[in-house]
Amino acid sequence: MIDLSGRTVRFYLSPEGRRALRGLLPARGSFQALVLSTEEMGPLVWLSAKRPAKAGEFGVPLTLVRWDYIASLTFDWEPGAKSGATIGFTRTQGAS
Repeated sequence: MIDLSGRTVRFYLSPEGRRALRGLLPARGSFQALVLSTEEMGPLVWLSAKRPAKAGEFGVPLTLVRWDYIASLTFDWEPGAKSGATIGFTRTQGAS
């Protein structure tokens, strides 16, 4: 499982996902959302509010997008700093 927490991700849903999330997400194309956490069932995403909150309302518009509803996703990835460790073959004793 890939940890997408804290990343802005563009989601492309499967037809099943489109049907299941009808009314919550755009009817066509992809959508972009901030992933707050990555759960076993799928990423928990924050969708920007379609309308401003009214006085007395609170909460954040969260949606769990099940892994099996996602056809594909894209995000920017920046490799971390290189560690000093290397990967490779080492010679064992007795090898010629």
